[in-house]
Amino acid sequence: MKRSILSFLFVFCSVLSGFSFTYTISSGISMVRHNATLVPGVSKVTYNLLEINSTAGDVLIFANGTRGPLKIENMVGDSLNPIVIKNGSGMVNITKPVGGYYGLAISNCRYLHINGRSNSTYPYGIRVSYIPIGAGLGIDAYSSNIETEGLEIDHMGSIGIAAKTDPNCANLSTYPFFTMYDMKFHHNYIHHVGTEAFYIGNTGYYDGAGLRLVCGSTITFIKPHKIIGVRVYENIIDSTGWDGIQVAMSQDCEIYSNYITNDSYADQSSQMGGITVGQPTIAKVYNNIIKNSMGASIVSFSTGTNIYNNVIQNPGLSKKSQGTYVNGVLTGSTFLYGIYINDKVCKDTTVPRLPFVVVHNTIVIGKTYKVGAPYNSFAPQGINMNSLAFVSNSFVSNNLIVIDSAAAINANPVSGIYSSNSVPGYSQANAPAFISLNSRSIYGPNFYSNERTTIDFVSYSNDQFALNSNSPAVDAAPPSVVTNYPFANKDIESKQRPSGAFPDFGAYEQASVYSYSTENYVRVFPNPASLASSIINTTIECAADVNLSQVELRLSTLDSNPVLMESIVVPASECNFTGDLVKIPANWQSAGLYPGLYVVEVYVDQVYAGAVRILMIY
Repeated sequence: MKRSILSFLFVFCSVLSGFSFTYTISSGISMVRHNATLVPGVSKVTYNLLEINSTAGDVLIFANGTRGPLKIENMVGDSLNPIVIKNGSGMVNITKPVGGYYGLAISNCRYLHINGRSNSTYPYGIRVSYIPIGAGLGIDAYSSNIETEGLEIDHMGSIGIAAKTDPNCANLSTYPFFTMYDMKFHHNYIHHVGTEAFYIGNTGYYDGAGLRLVCGSTITFIKPHKIIGVRVYENIIDSTGWDGIQVAMSQDCEIYSNYITNDSYADQSSQMGGITVGQPTIAKVYNNIIKNSMGASIVSFSTGTNIYNNVIQNPGLSKKSQGTYVNGVLTGSTFLYGIYINDKVCKDTTVPRLPFVVVHNTIVIGKTYKVGAPYNSFAPQGINMNSLAFVSNSFVSNNLIVIDSAAAINANPVSGIYSSNSVPGYSQANAPAFISLNSRSIYGPNFYSNERTTIDFVSYSNDQFALNSNSPAVDAAPPSVVTNYPFANKDIESKQRPSGAFPDFGAYEQASVYSYSTENYVRVFPNPASLASSIINTTIECAADVNLSQVELRLSTLDSNPVLMESIVVPASECNFTGDLVKIPANWQSAGLYPGLYVVEVYVDQVYAGAVRILMIY
């Protein structure tokens, strides 16, 4: 074996199956696969193929630099000791300027962990870019139990990350018995892709009919495989041609703490959702920030979806949906929404008819467009559950929805209630089109406004939709929602709800008592903060102490193994005291910071005063 092509180190670790080994993947290798005929620790190179007798706990490390696409197949770890594929001391760039259908491909593997965060200097240490007609990462061929983190995937011809096995005529005998388990996708940065950033699970359930396959003279209908356990969290997604995140066929699915901007730029009908919960997934969708969606920001075509603590800004930007005027008549316009729910999957009687819960979301729509006859109303609208035909007792409450009339297009300023009597049952006075629903759902108190200035957001112009203490939405929501749905007992920033006598409407909870000793109140703005300049100017606000002499601010990565990125000590003379609060200027060096979620810990005179998370974006 030529060490210029491949080198490896033996690492002695105590794992269940014995010793584990570390291998370095050079730029000349385009396929890594298990070969059971080799003895442990022996490898060989055949052209650009690395064959190893892989075992649980093995580590494969990319050599630094630029390389071509890589396919990994037939490698199996175990639940306690996955096989790890990671970057080493530097960055790994995977690209193929001409042709190619993938950057990384995972086939017939289980218990695999792809980690681009092995070096804290590079939060996205594995970058897959410029695959003109393909996907960044494809997970297929009965692969399962896969975790990915620290990947930057950009300028893909199609999908960022795809995880599914499709049925075909060759695998019909085994496909019905396959279930995918425990798929985790977190701390990835996916941007400028042709279709979805995440495409998890096959979408061919088709109300229970399944996919149609023609094999010779035989026509077969088969349902896609199930996925048990999906987690998609703390990813940054920007500029996707189709949906930002799409998950189908999953049980036990959670999609949370993602930041999604500019999804569905291709403006293609039925492919426009910031987050789309496909059939027949049961999911929780929470703590996400979704900004500038062409279509609806959150869509569920499933059952039993809990949607809470999400911030949705400017959904429904589709130009096609706004229609066109022909001889003065508006034609081709359609409604779009912040949240849209449809239970047509329940045409399949085997699907459980579980109610939806939509609570404590903040939806801000900065402008409206007129929708033509027969509707005579305006869009985008807030939440639409009017299509429910099978599921009963869904619940909608404690949401904060602002549809600002000042920027209305082709319309006079609108009142606080949209009505559309020409569509029976669509929108009545007790169920305005801020939230449209039929008699199958339970309608609780929600807060509506057509005038954003009356809400008293922290800063509407800077997309800061937390509430100031004088907001009419503070301490105004019914506490029964939090009592009946304990998952809503914390807000989008993990602050306890309620903090006062009653909860606040929307995703943010405004502290009613300011005391750094009880950690009731810390916040940062602007949030998200921009990495565009060398110095990132932010302000931290927390409870004041008349005797404080200095405040220390510690910026760390937000994950299970936090890394301290920077510490700032601010003397009291530089702080701004207002009533019970102190505002502390914080100027962070952007060098070494990448897009992602961080946490700022606050120490007042060396006493811990609380923490707040901050999102850094380009």
